[in-house]
Amino acid sequence: MTFAEKLDFLMNITNTSNSTLARIVLIDASAISRLRRGIRPPSRKATYIEPMADYFARTCQDEYQKIALYETIKKDNPHLTPPANETINNIIYDWLSNNQKTTFHSLDEFMDDVINFRFKKMPSQAGINIEEIVDQTKSEVEAFYGKEGKQNAVLVFLSLVLKNNKPQTLLLYSNEDIDWLADPKFVPKWASLMAQIIMQGNRIKVIHSINRTFDEMLSGIKQWIPLYMTGAIEPYYYPKTQDGLFRQTFFIAPETAAITSSSVSSKTENAANFLYTNKKIITSLVDEYNSFLYLCRPLMRIFTPHNKQEEFLAIIEEFENETSNTIIKTDTLTDISMPLDVVKSFLEKIPNIEQEKLLTYHLKRVANIADNLSKYSFIEIFTLPSLELILTGKVAVNFSDILNNKALFYSPEEYLKHLKNLIRILDTYNNYHIILTKDNYLEGSIIYVKEDVGVFVAKTWPPSIVFAINETNMVAAFWDYMNNILNKNPLSKQNRLQTTDELKELIFSIEATLL
Repeated sequence: MTFAEKLDFLMNITNTSNSTLARIVLIDASAISRLRRGIRPPSRKATYIEPMADYFARTCQDEYQKIALYETIKKDNPHLTPPANETINNIIYDWLSNNQKTTFHSLDEFMDDVINFRFKKMPSQAGINIEEIVDQTKSEVEAFYGKEGKQNAVLVFLSLVLKNNKPQTLLLYSNEDIDWLADPKFVPKWASLMAQIIMQGNRIKVIHSINRTFDEMLSGIKQWIPLYMTGAIEPYYYPKTQDGLFRQTFFIAPETAAITSSSVSSKTENAANFLYTNKKIITSLVDEYNSFLYLCRPLMRIFTPHNKQEEFLAIIEEFENETSNTIIKTDTLTDISMPLDVVKSFLEKIPNIEQEKLLTYHLKRVANIADNLSKYSFIEIFTLPSLELILTGKVAVNFSDILNNKALFYSPEEYLKHLKNLIRILDTYNNYHIILTKDNYLEGSIIYVKEDVGVFVAKTWPPSIVFAINETNMVAAFWDYMNNILNKNPLSKQNRLQTTDELKELIFSIEATLL
């Protein structure tokens, strides 16, 4: 069971309202509602789980409640023995706390999809005859029913967009069940048409629904990864809670056609999906969508080597201006800890770049991080490369292809200077930590997260891409995810000394070879 399912069960069996539990654990009733419905997972350091467990242990006094509680927890823990009264709160606490597996598994799958993504040859129409599909439309308003009807309506909609052959921005939103999109027979057709639409020069604005469980939301985002990689998608989300009773779908191509549908809860079996080609109706729906979009926030910013450098650097600067505890996982050393002379050396290798502007930018970043270290922790997790890779100049520089359209590599001398700067930073700042891992966990990626601020998720193998995310639930989930990695490599004075010794040993080996 997920945390949301467990909390809902406990609140139902004890007849506890959101407002009552909120008063007990000292958080807002709206936060209880989001936890109960799975909209937000609890953070690893949540302080409200223990008082929740104490409250539910006190209120589960009737025999039927105790039996139901025992039988429900036993499904998750088959070795559970009937608890004594004084241990019930501990059992409930352990049960509620054991909620990370599902979230971490979902993030593992998400990262695997991002890291291992490759552009594949576009499927040849996937058995789609666009002209034949378009010919099915007989009037300016048509109805399609149920799951198969929604699929057919979408195929007609996308075919009409392709036939129009005039680039436009599609406007998409749905908080209805997405089973119709997961159908393995339908996915190749949908993917083929969407790929052709992007290649034709169209762009897409999509409002994702976060009024789903975290797993459902992440699953929905994963389906868009191939399209995100093109850089043609602008994803948004509505930040406030929706009741989820009445649900809607909008697919709008302002110059061509639109689809709308609505349903009650998850009841979509016979729901009507309307396809419009009437210009006046489409214009009205565009206005309605834009009114909704005005209330939304960007779910993430997406950067590829084709983006302007200024856009990428501006979003990094905005992120690093925020003060908070920070964790960054990379394959190698980060540009954050790179000494100024090495930065200058790399900039000289990039043609047509504003060196002075980027040097100023780097100095500002270093100053911001130094200020942050006075109060907050900054933890880097990476694997040291082999001596052979360093000496043969095969160690890549993080993010360099975003600025250069191709990767830059350290010379042995440059790498040596960077290692020495790491030692200097470790000696200067107690809040700066390095975790050296032997297994390059999540190789090919960067996760750069600030607690309660945002997260950068980057794929470093070509084609590279960066997701900049500040949606609260996803940031909290990534923060917990990175802390789960840290739990396997806990910070300690001994660890710090061992890390320093390992860096110095590598420095000595490089220097001995270069002499």
